[in-house]
Amino acid sequence: KQWYQRRVAITAGGVLDIAGFEYFELNSFEQFCINYCNEKLQQFFNSRVIREEQELYRAENLGVTEIQFSDNQDCIELIERGLVLLDEEAKLPQSCEKHFTRLLHDQNKRHFRLQVPRKSKLSTYKTMLDEEGFIVRHYAGAVCYNTAGWLDRNSESLHSSLEQLMLTSNSALVAGLYSDIDDVKCNQRKMVHDSVSGKFKKQLNILLEKLQGTATNFIRCIKPNQHMSPTKFEGGKVLNQLISLGMVTALELMQAGYPSRITFTELYLMYSTRLPAKLKTLHPRVFCSALFRAIGMSPNDYRFGVTKIFFKPGKFAEVDMLLNSGTEHLAQMISKVEKWVLCQRWRRVQYAVLAFNKWNKIARWRIGCIVAIQKNARMWEARKLYQPRIRGVRAIQDSMTKISVMIEIANNIKYERESVLAEIESMRTFLTNEMLQLKAGQVHTDLIAQKLGEVEEQVKLLLTKIKETQCSDKERQVQEEKLRQIQVAMEAERKRKEEEERLRKIEEERLAEERRIKRELEEKRMKELEEEKKRVEEENKRLEAEKEQLEKEKKVREEKEREEAMKKDQEERDRMIALSISEDNKATVVKEEDLNKKETKVILDKNNIKDWKYTELRDCINTSCDVELLEIAREEFHRRLKAYQGWKTNKKKKTDQAKPDLPMSEAPAVPDKPKERKQHRLFKVPFVYPSYRNPSVRGWWYAHFYGQWIVRQLEIHPEKAPLCFLAGRDD
Repeated sequence: KQWYQRRVAITAGGVLDIAGFEYFELNSFEQFCINYCNEKLQQFFNSRVIREEQELYRAENLGVTEIQFSDNQDCIELIERGLVLLDEEAKLPQSCEKHFTRLLHDQNKRHFRLQVPRKSKLSTYKTMLDEEGFIVRHYAGAVCYNTAGWLDRNSESLHSSLEQLMLTSNSALVAGLYSDIDDVKCNQRKMVHDSVSGKFKKQLNILLEKLQGTATNFIRCIKPNQHMSPTKFEGGKVLNQLISLGMVTALELMQAGYPSRITFTELYLMYSTRLPAKLKTLHPRVFCSALFRAIGMSPNDYRFGVTKIFFKPGKFAEVDMLLNSGTEHLAQMISKVEKWVLCQRWRRVQYAVLAFNKWNKIARWRIGCIVAIQKNARMWEARKLYQPRIRGVRAIQDSMTKISVMIEIANNIKYERESVLAEIESMRTFLTNEMLQLKAGQVHTDLIAQKLGEVEEQVKLLLTKIKETQCSDKERQVQEEKLRQIQVAMEAERKRKEEEERLRKIEEERLAEERRIKRELEEKRMKELEEEKKRVEEENKRLEAEKEQLEKEKKVREEKEREEAMKKDQEERDRMIALSISEDNKATVVKEEDLNKKETKVILDKNNIKDWKYTELRDCINTSCDVELLEIAREEFHRRLKAYQGWKTNKKKKTDQAKPDLPMSEAPAVPDKPKERKQHRLFKVPFVYPSYRNPSVRGWWYAHFYGQWIVRQLEIHPEKAPLCFLAGRDD
């Protein structure tokens, strides 16, 4: 490339800046066209950088390993079919984008590059209907396109009257923009139908045709991150871009191949002006080989093709730098080239001598082959002459082997053996005489076949006669054998019947023994079954008795638990009554006469309250209106309850020592403490809440004070249920 830039005048140059691969959340017709352009340019890059390079390696027989790359031709064809369907949809009377999308999906159901939006991995496109868009798998990734408004964006329809109006404009610029419109065509139609996709496709094809005729260099731009931040690289995304753009494949091809190349003639012409006269006559290929050997270049750094020399990256620049380093260095190189040429010519002379010796050996080998061929030809002629005699002798020898077979057969004959052996001996003598005549050449060649036929016929006749004799002899032997076999069979039948009778008796004895054993086993089994049945019945009776005993114990235990539970409940009720005595002070309405009698009795027995029963204390606490008597009854009840709780605690601690129950009436009396006289007070207060609908309606609040504490209080509301609060419960 450096040599080309130095010697070729560059007349023109161009820079093509293309839009990158676009992928947004909402992708429409513009992104579809831009990505279509990127697909075409990516295909041009693959063709120019990878496919053409590998085709050149194959044409030059370099033997470079072929690199596989991704071909996006199917994606381009899919996009072009989609653009054609979009143009056809625009020509329909009732065209719409949904019909276009459905038609695109129906015609490309099994296409690898096309997919419906609901199958996307992104949740944004899963809600999109199939007729609202489609997904295309581009070389750089999958993109979901929304087809809404594509027909309007693809249309470039312009009324003919508007075109005529632009042509008649006074502005030269405006009129020049529409100067290429055919007036006749405009008069024939009212509307000019054209599409953006058609124009875009036509312009793109023109651009690619221009690129095909140029020497193209590529500059790939990589987006380092998604945030547009400097000095920040996202390794995964950068690597994904390099793989998608085919840079990895191109680098693999460059590493495995030879990117720098030049023809033999061009390299020879570059340095021919500096060569001496005796080296200018060299062939360019020989000169290049001598040059690389002279400068000490490794054979792995370059490769000779059919018409060009190929170099590894950077090696051709090293060669050019060495050759242009100076006059002294160039003179040393030329001397090395001359030396290599002389060595090469000497090697050729050596190869010529070796080749001459090799061809000399080949010539001698050919002479030996010719002699062998002549020898075999003479042998074939002699064999042709003596072959009938040889065949005759061999046929008689074969017949002699049959004579030995005949003798073996005759030895097995029981009757007429001597006569058969005499005939065989005479046949052997005859064959021996015939064989001696053939060996001596006394029989003419043409009569040998006839003679052999006669000999073979006589041998066959003798063999047939011997076989017939053998058959008759065998028949006699067969008859004798049959008689002997009949006798043997009769003897065997007699022995068989005796053996059957013996076996029958043995079988009868065995069956009788088996029946006896079976009967004994059956009796034993029945006896065991009866014993097992009795044992099971006894076991069932025992289990039923145990079950009844367990049920009785369970009932007794449940009765005890019930009594204990009732006792605990009674104790709990007594404790709760003791705690809530201060709360329950409701008076019972009784007749005045009975009340006077009760009070009179209470007054009489007030000093002997320790002798009162539990029920009398409870009734006094619940019904009495005498505050002093009520206070004394409560103290007595608390004293008895405290004594009972102490006795119960001691009983739990000393479970091993049983103590008699101690009635509450016999509990030791607690010495009376001087009690402060507390005053009972009752209050009745009216109140009005702001939430009442009728302000004139009032509520009432009742309170019972014992000393400074509220024992109970009651709220009566006119619009809801009354509320009662007791001390100790609703604190």
